[in-house]
Amino acid sequence: MTSANRARDTSPLDAVLDVFRMRQYFDVVVRARDVASSATRDLRFVGTLRRGLLPLPIDLRPPPTRVFDEPSAPMPPGLGGRVAVVTTGGSGALASVVGVARALEETGTAVSVYSVCSGAALFGFPLGAGMSPQEVAELTASMVPREYVDPGWRDLALLVPTLGRGWAGLLRGDKIESFYRRHLGDLTLGQLAVPTYAPIWNVEHNRLDYLGPRTYPDLPVARAIRMAVSLPLFVQPVTLDGLSWCDGGIVDIFPVHPVLDLEPAVEHAIAVNGFYPHDFEGEDATGWEHRPLSIVSAAAQVRTSQQVQLARENIARLRAAADTVLVEPVPYQKVAGTGFYEQFLDTAEWPEFMRAGRSSMLDALRLEAARRRR
Repeated sequence: MTSANRARDTSPLDAVLDVFRMRQYFDVVVRARDVASSATRDLRFVGTLRRGLLPLPIDLRPPPTRVFDEPSAPMPPGLGGRVAVVTTGGSGALASVVGVARALEETGTAVSVYSVCSGAALFGFPLGAGMSPQEVAELTASMVPREYVDPGWRDLALLVPTLGRGWAGLLRGDKIESFYRRHLGDLTLGQLAVPTYAPIWNVEHNRLDYLGPRTYPDLPVARAIRMAVSLPLFVQPVTLDGLSWCDGGIVDIFPVHPVLDLEPAVEHAIAVNGFYPHDFEGEDATGWEHRPLSIVSAAAQVRTSQQVQLARENIARLRAAADTVLVEPVPYQKVAGTGFYEQFLDTAEWPEFMRAGRSSMLDALRLEAARRRR
């Protein structure tokens, strides 16, 4: 029986009770709970939403001061050979990858390939384009929501009259692409100074792919960044080759495939985790059955179960193939729940995340040097 025939033979009740849709139902429940609880207890979150979606002239803030100071302590030795940097997603908290790159630059370590995910694309692709960490820090730390946040108010107004046909995201994404095109021009993925990749997910065929110089060499980098951050229901999908594509981090939050399978082998890998507990452990939900609305606590585990398991398998693959250093500069709680949206809509903490990435990377290199001496 073909897939078309199967679709005709299913009833609405079949779709509602499909066991494989349960994770999506749980996801909606948990996210609705997060937004509702944050809105009632945290006026800061409400203010962040307002500034991001409805900016006013009073929201202007002075540009940030220089992000990185000159080093005051001796630098640890760098890494030789081919070095990869692989990051999780994690909204604006992955500004930390700029600090990681700065520390590697300061120690004379050359990055051979980046594999970034979701929000990390905002920072990783400019690094891959050949901008220095300081330049990327100044560029991204100066961003304000009105430059990259573009709510689709007209689409929302037509949501009920059109029964939601074609609607797939609160933000359009045009401004994100325009911002990076102003600074990167028409540079394509095939022209990157350092190969850089990001996962994307196709709506029509439920398929994962990876943007990068070996897969889509003619795609403009600005468009790639937009595609990489097009989180379903938050940013509208992007059309490529007649198909609709979104942020692939919903499937592969720690994408090692480009590093291990598309590019030449690396001797060292830097793993940047900003999305899950240490070493990709899952959240501890012990005692969930004794809490009010126990199913919601269980739902939070169900909705991330596949993603975190794949991340564990991926870091195991990376460690088997290269000498891997794990750095976790920003506590993952920063992007838990509504924090994910806050760190996208408000750039105020991005410079601090960058400094945290630098110090974490330098500390990791010092430990690595001590390990080698032993």
